[in-house]
Amino acid sequence: MPKEISINARVALSLALVAALLLAACGGSGGDNEDPQRVLSETFSNPTPIKSGNFDVDFKIETNGGESPGTVEVKLGGQFQSQAPDQFPQFDFDVSLRAESGSQTLSGSGGLTATGGRAFVNIQGKEYAVPQQLYDRFTSTYAQLQSQNGSNPQTGLLQRLNVDLARWLTDLKNEGTEDVEGQQTIHISGKANVPQIVDDLKTIAKDAGRSVGNIDLNQLDQLNTTIQSGDVDVNTGETDKLLRRLGLSFDLKPPPGTPGAPDSLEVHFQLNFADVNKPQTIQAPANAQPLTASVLQQLGINPSALGGALRGGLGAGGVLPESGGSTKAPSQSATQAYQQCLSQASGVPALQQCAALLAQ
Repeated sequence: MPKEISINARVALSLALVAALLLAACGGSGGDNEDPQRVLSETFSNPTPIKSGNFDVDFKIETNGGESPGTVEVKLGGQFQSQAPDQFPQFDFDVSLRAESGSQTLSGSGGLTATGGRAFVNIQGKEYAVPQQLYDRFTSTYAQLQSQNGSNPQTGLLQRLNVDLARWLTDLKNEGTEDVEGQQTIHISGKANVPQIVDDLKTIAKDAGRSVGNIDLNQLDQLNTTIQSGDVDVNTGETDKLLRRLGLSFDLKPPPGTPGAPDSLEVHFQLNFADVNKPQTIQAPANAQPLTASVLQQLGINPSALGGALRGGLGAGGVLPESGGSTKAPSQSATQAYQQCLSQASGVPALQQCAALLAQ
């Protein structure tokens, strides 16, 4: 019988952050005869951001041969709506995980909702309200980081690093117009420009430094031989040049002699957008229970781990407050110290020490 497991709140919250960053990075008149390179450039440098809509993400890894052939698939989807630049976005999404290997099957599901004033997490099919003081602290920190960034959140980082996503494709072809979620789009296909992707990843890794663990840049060079092939498909609005679909498919072969490695891997990723920049209604779930330390423990979740995901929003002793209580928003000096700490941190313990600075 398949074994059911729940995705814990820490994973759900981490995916929420990833989702928020991903949605903020997308921004994009048309037809079968348009130059594919120009279409890509207009899409990835589009000054009009995608501020609202529905989305779904499907990420799948298939391993062939080796000691543990199998499949892992993660699906994420829901609706989202941006607010003011310094305000945390609203969203309501569900996430599911399914892993198969031999006769074993693991599956789980969860979700996260942010209404602008409250946050709720779905664990094992039940809705829980995140303590207000933790949510307020998180959103206050988010606002301060946004205001101090001083650049366009959609393109600022990539522009500063001179990373052009359009250069990640080669052998471009205009496949004509297609309907995607009711929107007429231009379909551009191409091959992954692996050397360019590796060079840009090395640039990003250098900029990130110790905050991502000081990645060995020579190991990134191995991707040039590990990635055997890659196909990329982009569907962009025919008239507005806003991204509607991004599909990636890679075939990888681990270096010879890698212990326990499969013979090959297939990686598939697809992101779809619908109702782009149309108003969305994000509502709080009904009958949500308080998310307390005792509830987390009953669910087999470490309260301290959840607190770490919320970047320092813990009560005394590193446990989630049972109810009530208040915590003030971090000061500007505390936020600056936190940013400086992140730029030098390496490993979970160091990141937890950085989070503690927000409480000073």
